[in-house]
Amino acid sequence: MQVARFVGHYVQMGIAMYLGMLLPLGLLLSAFGLGPFLRSPEALALLMTAEMVIGMAAWMAIRRHPWRHTVEMSAGMAASTVVAAAASLAGLLAHTAASSTPVGLLMWVGMLAAMLFRWRDYAQYGHCHTAHKAAVA
Repeated sequence: MQVARFVGHYVQMGIAMYLGMLLPLGLLLSAFGLGPFLRSPEALALLMTAEMVIGMAAWMAIRRHPWRHTVEMSAGMAASTVVAAAASLAGLLAHTAASSTPVGLLMWVGMLAAMLFRWRDYAQYGHCHTAHKAAVA
């Protein structure tokens, strides 16, 4: 039963990530004159990652997860894109590496790693509230 709850939570986070990609952050940045910045593959990959992290963090806030868990999962998700973008800009990887499929898959692995690190919090019934009470206490 714990595995089913854990997998269910992972699926919820994935759905929230994809819904986050519907955010019009690119339009907002363009409206503020930052459109030229969005022409690089690295910037687009970082923008998409930000949209996904915002969607996931919003769902975690709605589910009343402790902020510590939200920060851990956000960092786990974003780390691969940030590292790939930095390596690409430094000339260590191809210019389009930050937006590649392997980097996107590493985002899912990072989220899974953050969740596995807190297995008890994500696999038990009522995990949000018990985790929050433990974090506050």
